[in-house]
Amino acid sequence: MARNNPNLNRPNRENAVKNLSAEGKRRRSNRTMVISITIIMVVFLGIMGVQIFQKLGVLNKLKSQEAQLRDEYKKELQISKELKEKKKFVQTDEYVEDMARKLGLLYPDEVILQPEK
Repeated sequence: MARNNPNLNRPNRENAVKNLSAEGKRRRSNRTMVISITIIMVVFLGIMGVQIFQKLGVLNKLKSQEAQLRDEYKKELQISKELKEKKKFVQTDEYVEDMARKLGLLYPDEVILQPEK
């Protein structure tokens, strides 16, 4: 009944208005804080999204570079294998004889016969 009574004393009425006003300010303050936090989160997520996108680009570039380097490594291993085989062949007597013949060298008891023209 006291609420409906228009004869409320003045200080109580002013306190009630102040309380309503303070509550409204708190609500506005809370709303502003929520909006501010939301904006900060959106900006943060945007920055993180850009960073992730850039890092994925770098990762893809590094993966392609890794594949290229693996291919080069396999080629170099093949070349190394071929060179080792050639080294073994070069150390044989057969190779030494072939090179000597190409240079025109002979065994001491060997004679070259050339057909007559």
